[in-house]
Amino acid sequence: MNEDPAARETIMNQVRAAINARSGDPLQPPPLSARFEPRKPASLDEEATRMLGEVKRLGGHGLRIHGREAFSAALGELIRAEGIRTAAFSAHPFYAPYGVDDLLRDFGIEILSHNGDGRRLAECDLGITVADAALPETGTVLLRTTRGQPDALSLLPRVHLALVAPNTLLADLHHAFALAKGDRHFVLVSGCSRTADIEKVLTLGVHGPKSFHLWICGDPRPPLMPPE
Repeated sequence: MNEDPAARETIMNQVRAAINARSGDPLQPPPLSARFEPRKPASLDEEATRMLGEVKRLGGHGLRIHGREAFSAALGELIRAEGIRTAAFSAHPFYAPYGVDDLLRDFGIEILSHNGDGRRLAECDLGITVADAALPETGTVLLRTTRGQPDALSLLPRVHLALVAPNTLLADLHHAFALAKGDRHFVLVSGCSRTADIEKVLTLGVHGPKSFHLWICGDPRPPLMPPE
């Protein structure tokens, strides 16, 4: 294609003129970033209800557990509904009051090491974690990666069960980030992975767990710190 040198020069002169015209203008301060006030927490019941509602909206399953008997009944139902045969969980002290180890064995579930071979965890039916923080606004849990609770527990098993203590429900994301400040690694989980094909057909759990369960359950004993 032939180019017209005169037309090109005309355009370049217009660009130079525009740049020169702007060069004498005083610099304008950048616009202030939009600022939003942190969300204020509601009552515990309202926050718990909102958390469970968001989990359900994201395709997960949420429960509020009161007491060890309710925990045992819910675990038995989950095992039946999801066809659980193997499970792995961390060394977190939150499990002790509910006797998770004994309950799983009573249900005939094989317990795998949470620090075991990654392939074994990938073939595991159920991975149980304890959330360090939960965000009711988005149905998200924050899991800090420690030697006691590796991130593989929430990423590899077919079913992920996250346990949430009521005192870990946080109103805003910046509170969660403040909690994890200084951590080298942590995981934010908002249900199962979501993937859509070219026809916009949504599929859950293509990557990672295929089913997500979240239980808000109060610890019968005073809160305990997770292992480092």
